[in-house]
Amino acid sequence: MRFNKLDLNLLVVLDALLATRSVSRAAERLFLSQPATSLALGRLREYFDDELLVPVGKTLVPTPLAEQLVKPVRDVLLQIQTVTRARPTFDPATATRRFTIESSDYVITVLLAEVVRRAARLAPLMQFDLRAISPQTPEHLDSGGIELLIAPEFAVVAGHPAEPLFEDTFSCLLCEAHFAPDFDLSSEAYFDATHVGVEWGGGRRITYDAKMLSRGRRQRRQDVIAPNFTLVPELLVGTPRIATLPTRLARHMAARFPLRVVPCPIAIPRFAENLQWHKYQERDPAISWLRGLLRATAADLPALDEVPRASPRRRQGEGARA
Repeated sequence: MRFNKLDLNLLVVLDALLATRSVSRAAERLFLSQPATSLALGRLREYFDDELLVPVGKTLVPTPLAEQLVKPVRDVLLQIQTVTRARPTFDPATATRRFTIESSDYVITVLLAEVVRRAARLAPLMQFDLRAISPQTPEHLDSGGIELLIAPEFAVVAGHPAEPLFEDTFSCLLCEAHFAPDFDLSSEAYFDATHVGVEWGGGRRITYDAKMLSRGRRQRRQDVIAPNFTLVPELLVGTPRIATLPTRLARHMAARFPLRVVPCPIAIPRFAENLQWHKYQERDPAISWLRGLLRATAADLPALDEVPRASPRRRQGEGARA
């Protein structure tokens, strides 16, 4: 099909070329031969009267015009994709969609694990690709590389719809073997202790609690920095260190490791995890259904003021006094 004398199929090739900056990788992505992809690039150059991609060493560098085309070409293809997926009804029981969701491993643990369990019953043919948030996350959402993003407010991508999903507070997690059962963590003891911290993503982003505490006059001493939340229990067990974690995650870990949750003596504001999707997928029925499942699962999370059950590993009187 042609529009303004341009074969619209060439837009798919142009999108792949601009994303990969390589004829061979674009050909692989499109399941085309390299000569066919090179021919398409030649036609695009002729139509736009511009080189579009210029060889520099072993890579192709986009021209200024090509840089300007990246977003509009991607947006056009996303809108076409939305049209082609339009159906009068959506049946999750027979849907075969594959969803890519980016979030922290904290969100995967406290929410998405239950979401995929529920989806296994409601939409058994649906597939999920769960990925960690990274510095490239904004680009992934802008380009339609992911369907959904779940992130705190400071990591939400501008220009796309978002809604609050659930809230959490902060608690401290410590090893039972190094603290008495009645140990009361004071603010003085908190800053005197050594800590296990988390800096996530390829850019080593600090957590929300670290952002808040960095504004104060006293800084905590972080002897160990973990690349994700999941590793924190392994780094706490057998040590007198402390970790400050979202309360829901801390309770989850204390139920599985010889750890105990205690109130955080430092005032850290509660935070919200937000659900976000691409603006052109607002009316995609499959994404709308999944957003509903996420909201329903989040609504069923235990209330933050509920007293957690004691760890099955915990024994009265176990541990030495700190």
